[in-house]
Amino acid sequence: MQVKKYRAADSQQAMRLVRAAHGPDAVILDFHTIDGGVEVVVSLDDSSDSMMAPSQNMPTETAAQQMARQITQQFAPAQAPAPRRERTALDALFDRQRKATASAELPMAERQNLGASTPQHHQSETTAPLASQSPQLAWSQKDELLTLKQELSSMKSMLMDQLKGHNWQQASYKAPEQRELNTYLASLDLDPSLGRRLCAEIPGDETDALQREILKMLLIKQLPTMTPPSAGAVCLVGPQGAGKTTTIAKIAAQHVLTHGRDGIAILTTDVARVGAQEQLRAYGRILQIPVHTAVDLEEAVKTYRILRKKKLVLIDTAGMSFRDSRGINELQQLTGAMQDVQVFVTVPADAEAYVQSEIIDAYAPLAPLGAIVTRIDEAMRLGGVISNLIQHRLPVAWCANGPKVPQNLSAADGAKLVNMAVRMARAFELKRGPEIEHQPALAEAAQQSANIAPMAVRGGLSLRV
Repeated sequence: MQVKKYRAADSQQAMRLVRAAHGPDAVILDFHTIDGGVEVVVSLDDSSDSMMAPSQNMPTETAAQQMARQITQQFAPAQAPAPRRERTALDALFDRQRKATASAELPMAERQNLGASTPQHHQSETTAPLASQSPQLAWSQKDELLTLKQELSSMKSMLMDQLKGHNWQQASYKAPEQRELNTYLASLDLDPSLGRRLCAEIPGDETDALQREILKMLLIKQLPTMTPPSAGAVCLVGPQGAGKTTTIAKIAAQHVLTHGRDGIAILTTDVARVGAQEQLRAYGRILQIPVHTAVDLEEAVKTYRILRKKKLVLIDTAGMSFRDSRGINELQQLTGAMQDVQVFVTVPADAEAYVQSEIIDAYAPLAPLGAIVTRIDEAMRLGGVISNLIQHRLPVAWCANGPKVPQNLSAADGAKLVNMAVRMARAFELKRGPEIEHQPALAEAAQQSANIAPMAVRGGLSLRV
């Protein structure tokens, strides 16, 4: 007979190693605690010995063998497990939410010892690896939940478009003399509440062409813009895929072309997206500027203090969904620990208007100094982003109109942005339809549609109109 020793961090991992090597019928001779974990001694019997009957010269069990046999029986899988119903998408979502809530309520010391102090009725669950203990998104990345998310997003977008169309119909019914102007505002994709404010300032007895020119002047006047900073620390935040990393490279390239490469450095804290650091390092090698990486808050703050002597420090952050409140709180701690940092939120122009509003609201706790409008080349209309910038009073500093570095980045110009929105709206201008005032049934439907928004909010859809 031979013996073999197995060492692991806890008894559960040790028993998994024994079962994987020798099966559920392994004979454990000894089980004791050592520094850093436990040690299990297993007997390696020959096949002839294992076939012997139990009544042939069976030695008496020692206390250690009895304890080892009890542990083996305790962790041995059931022979006939009860049938389990198939997990659904809601089950996965509830499990993740419950785990996240329990992890948030536990102190840090208890989280580190969670594997060793888990109660017996929870030990049947597989212990998650260390990498999975990092903060996770509130929305699961499983296929079925992603499909559900896309369907809900499409449904919400459709409802928002219908409600917006009903609002414009109602406005035309109340002010027939501005029906042509309302049609033009709808083709621009402006928010109805903003459109009503603008219409109140436009004379109704003027020609259509003059009303449109007055509208453009009002939009340019109310659209907040700012001069992009050329010195200090600039930190870009925003959702995944908004173009933060590419915008960082464009700003760096323009600064090198204008001021040289001596007074600039890049700091990235994006360790979540695959290839983000390599992309910035590639730009750094091309521009011959230093690129630093920080994996946690402490390292990021230390690196930032060293780089503050540079004229311009560009900080790239990990993309956070506007639903990920925990991730945004971590970004708030990061920017709060960095003195005199200027935060800019990246707003993708090709996103739905209500999504853009949610992004701006979610990143408001970071006190952004301004916004960067990205992905303009992918957008169909710009009225949504213009409406959000005006309503949230968030000045835009840069506009990105493509992926090319550094050509497709320019300082924000309100007149150019509005004129671009007007050119895009020409394809969406609607033909003049029948007069609403001569159709009482249609007018009544438009009036009833005004009550849809509060009913939708009370029903739980939480639509913003």
